[in-house]
Amino acid sequence: MKVGLSTFAGVGILTLAPNVNADDMYSTTHEETETAPFSYGWRDSRLRSEIGVGVTVGGGVTGFTDAAMRDVMRNDAGGLWDLRASIGTHTPIGLDISYLGTAASLQTLDGSENGTLIGTTVEGAIRYNVLPHFEWNPYIFAGMGWQRYDVTNTKFAQSDTGLRESDNLVEFPMGAGLSYRDRSGLVVDLHGTFRAAGDSSLLTEQSGDNVQLHTWEASGAIGYEF
Repeated sequence: MKVGLSTFAGVGILTLAPNVNADDMYSTTHEETETAPFSYGWRDSRLRSEIGVGVTVGGGVTGFTDAAMRDVMRNDAGGLWDLRASIGTHTPIGLDISYLGTAASLQTLDGSENGTLIGTTVEGAIRYNVLPHFEWNPYIFAGMGWQRYDVTNTKFAQSDTGLRESDNLVEFPMGAGLSYRDRSGLVVDLHGTFRAAGDSSLLTEQSGDNVQLHTWEASGAIGYEF
């Protein structure tokens, strides 16, 4: 009888032991899936998408770097608004797809107001996230896009200013940003961009040379990611 009880107890211990070890292993594995804030992993278990997918809406200011182009603008800076979709905000490398609109007042050589320059831009950029899993994430980016300018509501002949009615060109955005990401999904973003423009014929100088339409941007945005 004593031998039977001992045998039964031994079998019970052996049966329970694998279950205890399995629970411990599961607990350890589960804890290891938590993404470290300063890691460069390609997935983030805290997000539903596990990579970070977000949309932001914002605004700011923009201007031309060429002095000849600034001479036909009433102010050195114009208004800007943008809508940006981002894929991979919590991975080392991500993608931004943006729509950008701009508006700035034009003037003649004597300073008289002469219509509005409307800009429309669609672009894509590859971004490198410096701290992809941290709440504060600095990043840099570079890409390529299409840009169109339209001159509207002019009061003087465009031959007097050298401006054409419209122009289409390729542009190359590059810059840096800083984003704050809350656990609720809220995103706040600050953005600085230089856009190198391709050949343009929107403005022609008296010498016959076309003015380059390189621009700068300073903007902020708010949005949501999951």
